[in-house]
Amino acid sequence: MPRQWAELHPDLLRHIYTKLYVPVDFICFRAVCKGWCTGAPPSERPPQFPLLLERNLDHKYSSEFKLYSLPTGKTYSLQLPEAQNKMFFGQLEGYLVTFGAEDHDCSPALLNPFTRTELLLPFYNSYYFIPLYIGTTDPIRNPDSVVMLVYCPKRGHCIGFWNKDEDDWGLRGDSCLQRIIFSGPVVCHKGRLLFIGYSQHTIYKCRLYAIDLTTGGKLFDAGLPSQMHHFDCLVNAPTALLAIEQHNLYSDGVPLEECWFEVYQLEEGEYPPHWTKLSNIGDLMIFLNSYNGFCVSADGFNGIRGNCIYFTKLNGNEHNSRRLIGRYELGEERSEVVGLPRDTNGTWIVPNV
Repeated sequence: MPRQWAELHPDLLRHIYTKLYVPVDFICFRAVCKGWCTGAPPSERPPQFPLLLERNLDHKYSSEFKLYSLPTGKTYSLQLPEAQNKMFFGQLEGYLVTFGAEDHDCSPALLNPFTRTELLLPFYNSYYFIPLYIGTTDPIRNPDSVVMLVYCPKRGHCIGFWNKDEDDWGLRGDSCLQRIIFSGPVVCHKGRLLFIGYSQHTIYKCRLYAIDLTTGGKLFDAGLPSQMHHFDCLVNAPTALLAIEQHNLYSDGVPLEECWFEVYQLEEGEYPPHWTKLSNIGDLMIFLNSYNGFCVSADGFNGIRGNCIYFTKLNGNEHNSRRLIGRYELGEERSEVVGLPRDTNGTWIVPNV
């Protein structure tokens, strides 16, 4: 390497690497030479923009994945032998919740797709585990506590607790949850399980239910905004719970540009809690997955705007279709195509490395 490149001023190096929002790019930058490695310490890693994690669907439960970077438009191949023959039920804090697809191996686990580290969780005879809370940002090294929504054949929905000092799951809340029928999104917000559902006495009249994660008891329930029957997604925002209602996202033949969204905030200052429709979410970016989503602040991402929603949509018909990435601008109330990943559905995930 020419000397002038190896001896770039530290301020100039920092100006470059603070814009590397993809972990692979930051790692490659540090690998160029000793000076660049020293000048870009891991402690100053720039904020990580969410990646779209896609699975190769040519083979069922394959170990082949793709990572699509929206800021760069690049696609990275990823081999995850730990995910072979496993399903996964969402992500949390950069970890996938995997679940064995074979009858003889259906134990759950937390899997970091970027480091390939895996935390095996106790076996439980369940249909699925939905992640609610991970006690630390690095549960592999310090598994403080893991909280899941569990659905098991005999007890129905329960809140499952596990930490490193226990050999089994502690289940709570089944007596309360069995009286409520889940009908959509689930999220953990401020130590509570929040979900959309309806009671057996008010069939198909959906409400928001709040369950205390510690005791499993119901805290409150709240109606949905007038003339609204359901929410498609709940989002744990920094200061409040957000709910998203989508329009045309799953309508065949409707172009991505005709998709639009409504955002509501749960107001808990007065009882009973109620919803307020928002037209501005500040610098927040919302990334939508199936039934859940998460927020990321646009502050720190050069050239990236906030006050928007990122989503994926299958455009075209059953014979000629392509999955696109769209961005909905709340202020301008319009959607546009911003990315072209592969043809499969994906999961937005924030790298945890």
